[in-house]
Amino acid sequence: MMPEDYGHLAEELRAGRPVATPTRGSSMEPLLYEGKTVAVVVPLSGPLRRGDVALYRRDSGLFVLHRVVSVRGGGYLLRGDNCYYQEQVRPGQMLGVLAEVVRNGKTIRVTDVRYRCYTAFWLANYPVRAFFHRFPLKKWPYYFAHLPTLLHKKFTQHRNHS
Repeated sequence: MMPEDYGHLAEELRAGRPVATPTRGSSMEPLLYEGKTVAVVVPLSGPLRRGDVALYRRDSGLFVLHRVVSVRGGGYLLRGDNCYYQEQVRPGQMLGVLAEVVRNGKTIRVTDVRYRCYTAFWLANYPVRAFFHRFPLKKWPYYFAHLPTLLHKKFTQHRNHS
């Protein structure tokens, strides 16, 4: 995420110029790290696609770089790579799209095959990551210890309602 004082980004992108900006926050880790990554964003040249990382401005004024997880008729669903919630974003809120990431002096282009593989893997494994986020391994002994009781309650309730 980027604070409201990044208004110059929107001006540059609307003028058709790319912008390079340090990233803030942890919502896009492991791709973007605060203080270690510079994002190069280019103006939009067409509709966004699933997997693109878009720069948009929330109604609150906050600038955000998140990944498009779904394209809907009335807009986009976006989610940070390190997040477990989605946000509906209108096309008019979109300002640009990530073109490059610069980290440790190395440039990673979004057209690079390794970046494309990372994006495909990250989007595909979201259900597994979300499952382990909701049910962390450290709590599994509790779940297994109480599983018979939980299942008994569930099936007893189901039979009583039938």
